[in-house]
Amino acid sequence: MIFDNNFHQKEINKMKVLITGGAGLCGRDIAPLFAKHYNYEIITTDIRKPDNDFPYLPCDIRNINEVDQIIKASGVDAIIHLGTLQPGLGPADMSIDINVKGVCNILESAKNNGVKRVVFTSSVWAGSRGPNAEYQPIDEEIKPTYDDMYDITKHMGEELCAYYHKMFGLNAIAFRFCGYDPIEGFNDNGDILWEKIDILKLVGRYCGIGPSYKLTNAWDLTQAFKMAIENDKYTHGLYLIGVGMPFVSEEAEALKNNPITVYEKYYPGISDFFKKIGFNVPNISFWYNTKKAKEQLGFSPKFTLQDIMRQYYENQ
Repeated sequence: MIFDNNFHQKEINKMKVLITGGAGLCGRDIAPLFAKHYNYEIITTDIRKPDNDFPYLPCDIRNINEVDQIIKASGVDAIIHLGTLQPGLGPADMSIDINVKGVCNILESAKNNGVKRVVFTSSVWAGSRGPNAEYQPIDEEIKPTYDDMYDITKHMGEELCAYYHKMFGLNAIAFRFCGYDPIEGFNDNGDILWEKIDILKLVGRYCGIGPSYKLTNAWDLTQAFKMAIENDKYTHGLYLIGVGMPFVSEEAEALKNNPITVYEKYYPGISDFFKKIGFNVPNISFWYNTKKAKEQLGFSPKFTLQDIMRQYYENQ
């Protein structure tokens, strides 16, 4: 079965999207923004009902019959596959069942039921766990090194996407996802509410502190999936999604030992900004190159570190 790549020439307000793992943090936050801003018809599925009013169909993705029934009955145009077993939870065979067999079930049913596009949420850990990477910055071409079953199974999910695209023409995009940890102080349009934002936490996200390089708000998260769903040109690919930095490999040692000199090169005046907000720049041992997602999908977070610095002064 070969699929028509021009599926979204139909009116956007008629697009029907199934979100697996709809009860999780990402599913909970993107569903209302899709409905509000783009009039997508959202259907959610999970083993438990999400805390929202969107149509919900219970499903265990380990069961191909349940998956097939849900996808066939819903008649969706696209699937955002968020359902996963997080690292450190459950035995190894459960990781295989959910993170590999579950992905295979989604892709197989999508193929059989004419779904036009699947966006699979993998993890940067499918490639490398940051400081242990063979080179910096980490990109989509990094040779995978595994620390546990989560890393292995996420990489296997990526390979399944590639297989279903190659063998059956299924449009399957895989996100190597830095993660999502929302910071309070953004509105529904992804703009910063300066009276509420924790500036140290926000800046730290761009400097490898805390949940390093994870997306900071629901708007950015929603845009990443929207651009993957609606992209006509690229029917398959692996994309690193997160807060990327512009640094190059030749700056790795300086970032480990004297990072402010590198930051100042890319963001003139940032030393004074860091001092003003009381931010101590840590040594940077790893960072991500997200250029491929920007160049091919058109996605990057709404704000760069330069934008944050500029807006901070404008709002003083």
